[in-house]
Amino acid sequence: MRTFLLAAVVMLAACAGTPRRSEGSPARVVVLAAAVASKPAPRGLIGNVFGGGDEPRDVVAREAAEALRSRGYSVLGVETTLGPGASVEQASAVARQYQADATVVLVLTRLDLSSIQPLGQAEVELQSMVVGPDGRVLSSDERRATTSERLYRARTDWRSHVRQAVIQAVRELP
Repeated sequence: MRTFLLAAVVMLAACAGTPRRSEGSPARVVVLAAAVASKPAPRGLIGNVFGGGDEPRDVVAREAAEALRSRGYSVLGVETTLGPGASVEQASAVARQYQADATVVLVLTRLDLSSIQPLGQAEVELQSMVVGPDGRVLSSDERRATTSERLYRARTDWRSHVRQAVIQAVRELP
């Protein structure tokens, strides 16, 4: 009985921590990610080993799709684009192509890792936009987040900071 109660409390706490998508908001979306910020050089042993070929736009796309799914969105596709991001026309064309309710555009505009080693912090700037297939902008925001991680890997791997900033941005979407 105690095990069941403990499991129920853990599941309720997990569900309470993740905001669900709002009623009436687009349910079927496509993620379109870009990054103006360049890929940082690997730092330390962990950064060298796990640095891989991840580009910032790939990390933004992957983490945005996962965060949207956890909020109850149905992610029909994930695309990345080179350059400063997609225009409203491009985003609406992608939504039409996938027959989605909207395209969620996330652009990593700045990644400052100057405080990552001493403090475990990074400054991440993201622009977000939700565009319907008809070209209507349903949501638009620019956010600056100071992320902090205590794990050793986070002090050497920029991806965990981008992940945290993307999750925060997705939580604020309708």
